[in-house]
Amino acid sequence: MRHALITPLMIEKYAKRLVDRLKNPFLKGVVITGSFARGEAGPHSDLDIWCFYNEDHINLPSLPELTGISLDVREVCLRDFNEVADGSKEYVAPCFEQLKIYGETPFVLPSRNEIKSGVITLLLSIDTRLNQFVSTINLYELLNDLMYILRIERFFATSQYPLTLSELYSIQYEENDRFLVELYSSYLFGQNTQKEDEIRLAVNRFVQNRLSRNLLMKRESD
Repeated sequence: MRHALITPLMIEKYAKRLVDRLKNPFLKGVVITGSFARGEAGPHSDLDIWCFYNEDHINLPSLPELTGISLDVREVCLRDFNEVADGSKEYVAPCFEQLKIYGETPFVLPSRNEIKSGVITLLLSIDTRLNQFVSTINLYELLNDLMYILRIERFFATSQYPLTLSELYSIQYEENDRFLVELYSSYLFGQNTQKEDEIRLAVNRFVQNRLSRNLLMKRESD
Protein backbone atom coordinates (compact mmCIF):
# COMPACT_ATOMS: atom_id res chain seq x y z
CA MET A 1 0.00 0.00 0.00
CA ARG A 2 1.36 3.42 -0.92
CA HIS A 3 0.48 7.08 -0.70
CA ALA A 4 -1.91 7.78 -3.54
CA LEU A 5 -0.08 10.96 -4.58
CA ILE A 6 3.56 10.01 -3.99
CA THR A 7 5.42 7.49 -6.13
CA PRO A 8 8.84 5.93 -5.35
CA LEU A 9 10.30 7.97 -8.22
CA MET A 10 9.03 11.19 -6.67
CA ILE A 11 10.62 10.24 -3.33
CA GLU A 12 13.90 9.48 -5.11
CA LYS A 13 13.88 12.86 -6.88
CA TYR A 14 12.97 14.66 -3.68
CA ALA A 15 15.78 12.87 -1.81
CA LYS A 16 18.33 14.19 -4.30
CA ARG A 17 17.01 17.75 -3.91
CA LEU A 18 17.06 17.35 -0.13
CA VAL A 19 20.67 16.18 -0.02
CA ASP A 20 21.76 19.01 -2.34
CA ARG A 21 20.15 21.51 0.04
CA LEU A 22 21.56 19.94 3.24
CA LYS A 23 25.03 19.01 2.07
CA ASN A 24 27.88 20.62 4.01
CA PRO A 25 31.19 19.45 5.52
CA PHE A 26 29.47 18.42 8.76
CA LEU A 27 26.70 16.31 7.22
CA LYS A 28 27.35 12.60 7.76
CA GLY A 29 24.08 10.98 6.75
CA VAL A 30 20.43 11.48 5.76
CA VAL A 31 17.93 8.68 6.39
CA ILE A 32 14.19 8.38 5.70
CA THR A 33 12.34 6.19 8.20
CA GLY A 34 8.77 5.14 9.00
CA SER A 35 5.91 4.46 6.63
CA PHE A 36 7.61 5.92 3.55
CA ALA A 37 10.63 3.69 4.16
CA ARG A 38 8.28 0.71 4.49
CA GLY A 39 6.54 1.67 1.25
CA GLU A 40 3.09 1.88 2.83
CA ALA A 41 2.56 5.58 3.55
CA GLY A 42 -1.03 6.79 3.55
CA PRO A 43 -2.39 10.22 2.64
CA HIS A 44 -1.96 11.40 6.25
CA SER A 45 1.59 10.09 6.71
CA ASP A 46 4.49 12.38 7.55
CA LEU A 47 7.84 12.01 5.82
CA ASP A 48 10.28 11.22 8.64
CA ILE A 49 13.82 12.42 7.94
CA TRP A 50 16.89 12.04 10.16
CA CYS A 51 19.86 14.31 9.43
CA PHE A 52 23.09 13.27 11.15
CA TYR A 53 25.98 15.67 11.73
CA ASN A 54 29.36 15.34 13.41
CA GLU A 55 28.95 18.73 15.09
CA ASP A 56 26.35 20.39 17.32
CA HIS A 57 24.22 23.43 16.47
CA ILE A 58 24.02 23.07 12.74
CA ASN A 59 21.66 25.64 11.28
CA LEU A 60 19.30 23.64 9.08
CA PRO A 61 18.53 25.45 5.82
CA SER A 62 14.98 25.76 4.52
CA LEU A 63 14.02 22.42 3.01
CA PRO A 64 12.45 21.83 -0.38
CA GLU A 65 8.73 21.20 -0.11
CA LEU A 66 6.97 18.02 -1.13
CA THR A 67 3.41 18.88 -2.13
CA GLY A 68 0.80 17.31 0.13
CA ILE A 69 3.31 15.89 2.61
CA SER A 70 4.28 17.12 6.08
CA LEU A 71 7.98 16.82 6.90
CA ASP A 72 9.19 15.61 10.31
CA VAL A 73 12.91 16.46 10.30
CA ARG A 74 15.33 15.59 13.10
CA GLU A 75 18.77 17.16 13.32
CA VAL A 76 21.04 14.90 15.35
CA CYS A 77 24.67 15.13 16.41
CA LEU A 78 26.19 11.66 16.06
CA ARG A 79 27.91 11.92 19.44
CA ASP A 80 24.62 12.70 21.17
CA PHE A 81 22.81 10.00 19.21
CA ASN A 82 25.22 7.29 20.34
CA GLU A 83 24.74 8.37 23.95
CA VAL A 84 20.92 8.33 23.98
CA ALA A 85 20.04 5.54 21.53
CA ASP A 86 18.32 2.75 23.46
CA GLY A 87 15.73 -0.03 23.08
CA SER A 88 12.77 2.30 22.54
CA LYS A 89 10.65 2.27 19.40
CA GLU A 90 12.16 5.60 18.33
CA TYR A 91 15.58 3.99 17.85
CA VAL A 92 14.71 0.34 17.17
CA ALA A 93 12.12 0.73 14.39
CA PRO A 94 14.51 2.67 12.10
CA CYS A 95 16.97 -0.23 12.30
CA PHE A 96 14.45 -2.11 10.13
CA GLU A 97 12.52 0.73 8.51
CA GLN A 98 15.06 2.98 6.87
CA LEU A 99 15.94 4.31 3.47
CA LYS A 100 19.47 5.71 3.41
CA ILE A 101 19.67 8.57 0.94
CA TYR A 102 23.10 9.93 1.81
CA GLY A 103 26.21 8.95 3.75
CA GLU A 104 26.15 6.80 6.86
CA THR A 105 23.36 5.40 8.99
CA PRO A 106 24.19 5.12 12.71
CA PHE A 107 21.21 2.91 13.59
CA VAL A 108 22.46 -0.24 15.31
CA LEU A 109 20.06 -2.82 16.71
CA PRO A 110 20.22 -2.93 20.54
CA SER A 111 20.24 -6.16 22.53
CA ARG A 112 17.03 -8.16 22.86
CA ASN A 113 16.77 -7.32 26.54
CA GLU A 114 16.94 -3.61 25.74
CA ILE A 115 14.27 -3.99 23.07
CA LYS A 116 12.03 -5.99 25.42
CA SER A 117 12.40 -3.30 28.06
CA GLY A 118 11.45 -0.71 25.45
CA VAL A 119 8.36 -2.70 24.47
CA ILE A 120 7.17 -2.92 28.09
CA THR A 121 7.69 0.83 28.51
CA LEU A 122 5.70 1.42 25.32
CA LEU A 123 2.86 -0.86 26.52
CA LEU A 124 2.67 1.07 29.79
CA SER A 125 2.64 4.34 27.88
CA ILE A 126 -0.26 3.13 25.71
CA ASP A 127 -2.11 2.00 28.84
CA THR A 128 -1.64 5.44 30.40
CA ARG A 129 -2.85 7.24 27.27
CA LEU A 130 -5.91 4.98 27.07
CA ASN A 131 -6.91 5.81 30.63
CA GLN A 132 -6.41 9.54 30.45
CA PHE A 133 -9.59 11.49 31.10
CA VAL A 134 -9.57 13.43 27.86
CA SER A 135 -12.31 13.84 25.31
CA THR A 136 -10.10 12.91 22.35
CA ILE A 137 -7.16 10.59 21.97
CA ASN A 138 -4.88 10.01 18.99
CA LEU A 139 -5.97 6.47 18.13
CA TYR A 140 -3.84 6.44 15.00
CA GLU A 141 -0.70 6.88 17.11
CA LEU A 142 -1.81 4.13 19.48
CA LEU A 143 -2.44 1.74 16.59
CA ASN A 144 0.90 2.67 15.05
CA ASP A 145 2.60 1.69 18.31
CA LEU A 146 0.73 -1.63 18.36
CA MET A 147 1.88 -2.42 14.81
CA TYR A 148 5.47 -1.90 15.94
CA ILE A 149 4.95 -4.30 18.86
CA LEU A 150 3.46 -6.94 16.53
CA ARG A 151 6.44 -6.57 14.20
CA ILE A 152 8.91 -6.90 17.08
CA GLU A 153 7.10 -9.99 18.39
CA ARG A 154 7.55 -11.58 14.98
CA PHE A 155 11.21 -10.57 14.93
CA PHE A 156 11.76 -12.21 18.31
CA ALA A 157 10.05 -15.39 17.13
CA THR A 158 11.59 -15.73 13.66
CA SER A 159 14.31 -13.04 13.26
CA GLN A 160 12.12 -11.63 10.47
CA TYR A 161 10.64 -8.13 10.70
CA PRO A 162 7.50 -7.84 8.54
CA LEU A 163 7.46 -4.45 6.85
CA THR A 164 4.14 -4.45 5.02
CA LEU A 165 0.71 -4.59 6.62
CA SER A 166 -0.37 -7.40 4.32
CA GLU A 167 2.51 -9.55 5.57
CA LEU A 168 1.84 -8.52 9.16
CA TYR A 169 -1.85 -9.40 8.85
CA SER A 170 -1.14 -12.80 7.30
CA ILE A 171 0.85 -13.97 10.34
CA GLN A 172 -1.65 -12.96 13.04
CA TYR A 173 -3.49 -15.87 14.66
CA GLU A 174 -5.47 -14.01 17.30
CA GLU A 175 -8.70 -12.44 16.13
CA ASN A 176 -8.14 -9.23 18.10
CA ASP A 177 -4.68 -8.78 16.58
CA ARG A 178 -6.03 -9.19 13.04
CA PHE A 179 -8.77 -6.69 13.85
CA LEU A 180 -6.17 -4.15 15.02
CA VAL A 181 -4.11 -4.54 11.84
CA GLU A 182 -7.27 -3.95 9.80
CA LEU A 183 -8.06 -0.90 11.91
CA TYR A 184 -4.62 0.57 11.41
CA SER A 185 -4.89 0.05 7.66
CA SER A 186 -8.25 1.83 7.58
CA TYR A 187 -6.85 4.73 9.63
CA LEU A 188 -3.84 4.95 7.35
CA PHE A 189 -6.09 5.69 4.41
CA GLY A 190 -8.76 7.65 6.23
CA GLN A 191 -11.40 4.94 5.82
CA ASN A 192 -12.12 4.03 9.44
CA THR A 193 -15.78 3.44 10.32
CA GLN A 194 -15.35 1.84 13.75
CA LYS A 195 -16.61 3.60 16.87
CA GLU A 196 -13.97 4.94 19.23
CA ASP A 197 -15.22 2.81 22.14
CA GLU A 198 -14.76 -0.36 20.08
CA ILE A 199 -11.23 0.67 19.14
CA ARG A 200 -10.33 1.53 22.73
CA LEU A 201 -11.62 -1.86 23.87
CA ALA A 202 -9.54 -3.73 21.27
CA VAL A 203 -6.41 -1.72 22.09
CA ASN A 204 -6.90 -2.24 25.82
CA ARG A 205 -7.38 -5.99 25.29
CA PHE A 206 -4.11 -6.12 23.36
CA VAL A 207 -2.20 -4.13 25.98
CA GLN A 208 -3.47 -6.12 28.97
CA ASN A 209 -2.75 -9.38 27.15
CA ARG A 210 0.87 -8.38 26.48
CA LEU A 211 1.47 -6.96 29.93
CA SER A 212 0.15 -10.20 31.45
CA ARG A 213 2.45 -12.25 29.23
CA ASN A 214 5.48 -10.19 30.24
CA LEU A 215 4.59 -10.44 33.92
CA LEU A 216 4.24 -14.22 33.62
CA MET A 217 7.59 -14.51 31.82
CA LYS A 218 9.25 -12.42 34.53
CA ARG A 219 7.82 -14.63 37.30
CA GLU A 220 9.04 -17.78 35.52
CA SER A 221 12.54 -16.35 35.16
CA ASP A 222 12.79 -15.33 38.86
